[in-house]
Amino acid sequence: MNHGGGGGGPLQQWEELRKRARQLEAEVDGKLVSYNRISVSQDKPGGGADDGSSGQNGEAAASSLSGELETLLLQLSEVNEQMGHCVRDIGPGDGQRLSHVLQRHRELLHDYDKEFRKIKSNIKEQLEREDLLHSVRQDIGEYRTAATSRMDPLLRERGAATNSLRGADQIMQGAATTLEALKGQRQLYSSIAVKLSTFTSKLPSIDSLIGKVQRRKKVESIILAMVVAVCACTIIYFAVLR
Repeated sequence: MNHGGGGGGPLQQWEELRKRARQLEAEVDGKLVSYNRISVSQDKPGGGADDGSSGQNGEAAASSLSGELETLLLQLSEVNEQMGHCVRDIGPGDGQRLSHVLQRHRELLHDYDKEFRKIKSNIKEQLEREDLLHSVRQDIGEYRTAATSRMDPLLRERGAATNSLRGADQIMQGAATTLEALKGQRQLYSSIAVKLSTFTSKLPSIDSLIGKVQRRKKVESIILAMVVAVCACTIIYFAVLR
């Protein structure tokens, strides 16, 4: 930079540098707003940990803005240094007034740098937290998968045992039904046996009655034969007498 000459040279250079500083400050301010917006979106519940693609996009955007802001802040710092050289080259009258303006630009640079570092640190913590949560979710998923694979044989054995118990219950129910049927048949056979016993006990009186009937028939046959014989003899007698 050329620091020689009269007051017009440094003042003109000052104005150009200050114009450049204002442009850089406007760019830094706008990009800080965007950078902070990414930080806020990442900090919301589910802002990046649940959606892998959106989380990666946010991280890429944050990394890009971070690089741009570092470049702009470095350029703004260099412009401020050049403005400081101009203030020293300008005479005491204007130099004192411009030094206050330069101090204001330096304070803005300090505030921008401080805000940038703060947002960058916040985003870094959020990304680390998301990585940790993602790792924990992966570990939980792997544990659940392993637990499920271990539980599958147990569940199959439990299902087989349940089916066996269900089959045993059905067999017991069938056996109970058969037992009831056998009890019913036993009662029927007992009733038949009682009736047969009663009928058998009455057989002697029936036999006696039949014997009496047969004897009576014999007596009646004898009487009838005698009557027939008497009649026959009488007829023959009267026939001979004639």
